[in-house]
Amino acid sequence: MTNEQVLERHVGREAILADVVDPERMERLAALLDKRWTSADPIPPLGHFLLFRPAELQSRIGPDGHPLRDPEGMLPAIDLPRRMWAGSRIRFVGDMCPGTVVTRKSRLQSAVPKFGKTGSMVFCTVTHEIRDEAGNLLIAEEQDIVYREAHAGPDLAARPTVPANFVPSHTATIMADPVMLFRYSGLTFNSHRIHYDREYAAREEGYQGLVVHGPYLATMLFDHLRKVAGGRRIAEFAFRAVSPSFDGEELTLGALVDGDRVNLSIANPSGLGMTGSAKLAD
Repeated sequence: MTNEQVLERHVGREAILADVVDPERMERLAALLDKRWTSADPIPPLGHFLLFRPAELQSRIGPDGHPLRDPEGMLPAIDLPRRMWAGSRIRFVGDMCPGTVVTRKSRLQSAVPKFGKTGSMVFCTVTHEIRDEAGNLLIAEEQDIVYREAHAGPDLAARPTVPANFVPSHTATIMADPVMLFRYSGLTFNSHRIHYDREYAAREEGYQGLVVHGPYLATMLFDHLRKVAGGRRIAEFAFRAVSPSFDGEELTLGALVDGDRVNLSIANPSGLGMTGSAKLAD
């Protein structure tokens, strides 16, 4: 069966998972962000990324650390080996409180094959709706997942150089180290080896260092957004990965507030690593 036929079969598939907004996980996410947290505080930045964690059997884990692809699963079981979370668009509708039982309904909205500089790719969009026990919508998200070909050749892959698209008025710097990446992998039960196995990341996927998780970068960017939002509620948040960021690099978080809109960015030594935007509510 061709990749195109597999994609056609998978589009429209759904998955439903349940979880609890666990205060222990939220406390540990806050600790990773160097903050104290109690259950009386708002959920830490993008705390819902810690929910609905995978629980794949160890015998079902592939050589890259990801679960093996299931022909009957929601995501397409195609023969492009590399997978990355490329971005999300999130609406915060209701408050997520510690201890709440929540359900996430996910749907593969689209799966589009493309061809770029690195070869064949497939861009998947997955929609998520997170609701409480009463059925109230708390979070609506569109998540972009990209499948790519294997890294070819003995040389490391060149990192794209992407220029900044605005001048931020609020900046902060952070350097992600291997311990931080390990702790975030543990919190999310993400066993993708590019985040902790330096030899694998270089040899098999062509990276220049340990890769900082896209959702972890987004979490740090959201935390920066909270600081510059002046206490206003964040109604919408979006991010898109532009180029990989690695451990040991100084990363600059940037924000430019214009009324109820905020432009966001993360710059690494090569240029933009992530772009983002947000809408603030009164």
